[in-house]
Amino acid sequence: MTFSEDFNPYDGNSVSSSMGVRSIVNEPLYEFDQLDATSAGTHPWLATAYQFQNGGKDLQVTIRQNVKFTDGSAFGPADVAATFKAFENPKANTRGVPEQASDPTVSGNNVTFHFKSAQYTGLFNILSNTFMLKASVANQIAQNPTMTIKKPIGTGPFMLDSYSSSVIKWKPNPSYWGGTPPESAIWTPAIATNAAASDALVSGQLDWAGNDIPNVYANYVNLNPQTNHAWFAAGSTVTLWFNLNPGNGGATGIDEAAVRKAVSYGVDRNALALLGESGYEQPASSSSGLILPNQKTFLPADGSLANDLSTSGSVPDAATAKAQKLPDGADVYDILKNAGWAPPASSRYDSAAGTFKSGGNCDGTNHANCWTKGGKIIKFSVYDPVPFSDYWENAALMSQELQTLGMDVTTKPAQGYSDWNTNITSVPSAWQTAIHWGNGGSIPYIQYQNWFDSTDANSVAHYIGWSNADADAALRKYESTNPDDTASLMPVVQQLEKIMATEVPEAPLLYGADWNVFSSAKYTGWPNQSHPYMNPSPSDPQMPYILMQLKPVS
Repeated sequence: MTFSEDFNPYDGNSVSSSMGVRSIVNEPLYEFDQLDATSAGTHPWLATAYQFQNGGKDLQVTIRQNVKFTDGSAFGPADVAATFKAFENPKANTRGVPEQASDPTVSGNNVTFHFKSAQYTGLFNILSNTFMLKASVANQIAQNPTMTIKKPIGTGPFMLDSYSSSVIKWKPNPSYWGGTPPESAIWTPAIATNAAASDALVSGQLDWAGNDIPNVYANYVNLNPQTNHAWFAAGSTVTLWFNLNPGNGGATGIDEAAVRKAVSYGVDRNALALLGESGYEQPASSSSGLILPNQKTFLPADGSLANDLSTSGSVPDAATAKAQKLPDGADVYDILKNAGWAPPASSRYDSAAGTFKSGGNCDGTNHANCWTKGGKIIKFSVYDPVPFSDYWENAALMSQELQTLGMDVTTKPAQGYSDWNTNITSVPSAWQTAIHWGNGGSIPYIQYQNWFDSTDANSVAHYIGWSNADADAALRKYESTNPDDTASLMPVVQQLEKIMATEVPEAPLLYGADWNVFSSAKYTGWPNQSHPYMNPSPSDPQMPYILMQLKPVS
């Protein structure tokens, strides 16, 4: 990618946002390990304590004292209050902070946030996924959320040293509240592709990478196992988004839940995992969208949503269907036939063997090879950036797989992150479907809120034009339920699971890796399988936490 000189942490297209380095300058109030929901994963940062009040609607936060901004001015409660006041502008609230009932209030060293509903589930987005601004800057962002910031001011361990379109250089903050950073400098280089990142790792030009490195073990780790490492923790659910807005570029069929479900069942997830992701990500096995096995305790006890997705695509054989407890009609043929779609004229369906093929590729040139209904065929493109080599490969694989099942599925390239992100987050926009990572999180709420919440202008639901009153109501109930009350909580979570499985506003594809390839030649103390103290990806908001744990090799 080519950098643009903009460090606005609340503009999704700024270089600090796209590279995930917002938090090394503009820190969060708390650092939460997204892979660990226990108290061991909670770390006070710019705040030292928090307490819910008013039935979970108010959250009082105690602000750390003796902290300075990189310009030498003091950081305090007024800056926190101004940052959260800026989120009252929906275009500034890109981090998913719940709707506030009134302005934050300041009393001594405490700031109290007032939300319209209880927020027991919102701690990550409120305390960790927000990046603190100087009050004067926050006031400007409140008026112009996409304003360009060329000289970022924050409290973090690093500050901007120099900028160019090929590399950003950071230097230690000499008055950092957490002590002297162990690194003498950090460079963020512009690297165009995953393959180029691999070359930079091998040559020693790159010490930490957060992307899918091709054949990482053969091409990097095994070259020097003492210093070269990779650990890909499963941290999210990768899904296929369906654009359901009017004017979605001419896609047909995907406005029906049955078609979206058939698409989901028709994908060969094993191929995506092995070919697109080099085996580093596992195929999604549950239509619930839960991150498994991390969140398996939230699945229904009857096993109905455990392994209900065929990972091989098309129709599973009878033995697989029985082993996976697939419901009747849980295959491409039955789903579409029951929804009134006519199968391809030359299709071959063997109900005993559980196999189905269209008889010829449905590429739009011959409707006899395609499912039809009312003179229309199932037709859409998968839109993703070509530089995302894994997603682009997965888009091509899905096109090949689904065409043989009677759906006219093609690929549409985006040349880079910015144009892709702008299009998929704009309404209306002409993209049709897109592969996108999930929001992750240690509890199901975090991904479900992002996927389902039609009241949130920055949710996937808003971007794709999907709404469900039951989903919105369940989210509100989830937010107001004390997590210790599992008897009340579990039915709410499982209602959301069933909505995902039946409505399929997004189709689960893979369990997304928290990409993490690193060298211990210069620094030790990285999070790894034997010491999994933090979500390991080189990205926000965990960047300052990890950087401060490292130790230089003497």
